[in-house]
Amino acid sequence: MKKNSLVTKLAALGLSAALGLAGCGGQSGNGGQNSEVSDVAITAEEEALAKELLDRNVTANDVITVGVIESAIAQLKEKYDFEELDDLKIGSGGWVYLSDKYGWFTELLGDNNTKVSIVEGAVGNEVQLMERNELHLMNRMLYPYLLYRAQGGDITAVELSEDPAPGIVTILVAKDSPYETLEDLKGGTIASWKAGCQYVALIEQTIDLGWTEGVDWTYANVSNNDIKTALEAGEVDAISVHPFANINNEIISGNFREIANAKADGVYTNYGGASVTFAPSEFADSHVNLIKAVLKLRQLVNAYIIQNPEETAAVLETITREPAENTIWYNNRSAETFYSASAPLSQLVDDTDNYQNWLIENTEEFTAEGRVDKDTFFNPNFFE
Repeated sequence: MKKNSLVTKLAALGLSAALGLAGCGGQSGNGGQNSEVSDVAITAEEEALAKELLDRNVTANDVITVGVIESAIAQLKEKYDFEELDDLKIGSGGWVYLSDKYGWFTELLGDNNTKVSIVEGAVGNEVQLMERNELHLMNRMLYPYLLYRAQGGDITAVELSEDPAPGIVTILVAKDSPYETLEDLKGGTIASWKAGCQYVALIEQTIDLGWTEGVDWTYANVSNNDIKTALEAGEVDAISVHPFANINNEIISGNFREIANAKADGVYTNYGGASVTFAPSEFADSHVNLIKAVLKLRQLVNAYIIQNPEETAAVLETITREPAENTIWYNNRSAETFYSASAPLSQLVDDTDNYQNWLIENTEEFTAEGRVDKDTFFNPNFFE
């Protein structure tokens, strides 16, 4: 998957002014209840761009304003005949919180009598939740999606992101650690979480160094919830993680030091680190129009987040309690993955199959016997 260079352009319209934050309500899990944004004046240029974006992916070169989002919502309702659904259950995330808070979900789906419920704590439990009809849409990295598929999960991918920059994964040591480079960690213990793709980025780096696990270094499988504590307590020498807000706080404060990132121009940064939105297979096939509209809203709001970092991070802080500066810090590291892949489906399939080959060759979690049929990676209803 060839990356387009990321170009971010800040929209001129401030979020606090455009969205009337003083009067914004919205209840997490039930769709936003306020309608202030519907009063935003939409220019002819915004309407034209919204119309264009209905038929192509949003890119970093598109300046996404509130007016563009509002116009796109109206046009999506005209374009698609939504399937009947009482409750759309989406895994939590920045774009979900903002769409809920500002009533965009209600504007898009309210006439269809579809509310949106935000599902918290779904990471690692997606397949089980989907089997129980407790989750319909989730966004994770490509690695766990393929792992779930290899394990028999009846799920299907409906959207794939652009490839990440190396900084989306970081290898950290304590501030007083003697280690200065990844090479210095030979003989040491490095922790990561096997259910996340930061593990894959670590393995790729050690292979590149010619290290053999168990001989040249020791791997520790530690969950995201416990990995920071493991490094702080000195139980491991280093950790390989996505620098989410709870982790980058330690980097910003100086408690942890970065000594490496994902391999530049490697398997991970060329296709393995893309993020994927997936759904239960039957649900996706039965709600194609509704999901397409929601995915387009996701593209627009994700772009708005990247292009308006201070404003959106401040709003998210009131919801997640994560400091705005920490949200901005991670969003900068992961900005490429906020945009959907622009390559043709045939290339996405081939690149993903190459990634699967690498996983089978280099990890215990993937086997030739459990290979996922490449023709089933992506649901063709959503990749045109």
